[in-house]
Amino acid sequence: MKLSKILALVLALAMVLSFAACAKVPAAEETTAAEETTAAPVDDTAVEAPEGAPEIKDATDKITFADFTFKVNGKEITNKDLEGCSIYKITVETVNSKGNASENTYGGYAIKDVLKAAGCEDATSIVAVCNDGYEGDAYTITDVNAPYTLLAIEKDKEVGEEGTVWFAPCLETVSSGYAKLVVELIAE
Repeated sequence: MKLSKILALVLALAMVLSFAACAKVPAAEETTAAEETTAAPVDDTAVEAPEGAPEIKDATDKITFADFTFKVNGKEITNKDLEGCSIYKITVETVNSKGNASENTYGGYAIKDVLKAAGCEDATSIVAVCNDGYEGDAYTITDVNAPYTLLAIEKDKEVGEEGTVWFAPCLETVSSGYAKLVVELIAE
């Protein structure tokens, strides 16, 4: 009797394993359909990515921002003003003034889209103004760096303190070019 129970268990196990072996395993392509796509912001003057440039991911369908507001040359910009613009994510490694490296992911809008929404599409220089009155150095916008320059609504999936945003020139490897607690951009 003991032998028949063991035999029954072995047969049951064999059947379960045979059914499991017949199950369809999804192809790799099917499992990656929901991943973010990699794409540079659409720009009529698109140029080839510089060597070592970070990857730009189009996250338009993946991210929804809570209401936000900031200014460009005194004009208030909100979610509504940037409606229809693509949202990008860029992960960068920067080094601070002490020589410490850190990796951060910024999510936001290409600077050209922000400037266009503010009526400043011909601007070639930006100064970030922070909530404490600090103004960063002027940043020159070029055809090469524009796709990698974000007005970031979030950094590492967190929104700015006190409703602020980040200015993230993601081709820069030194953190001094980045600005946090930004409340306004001065575009010229």
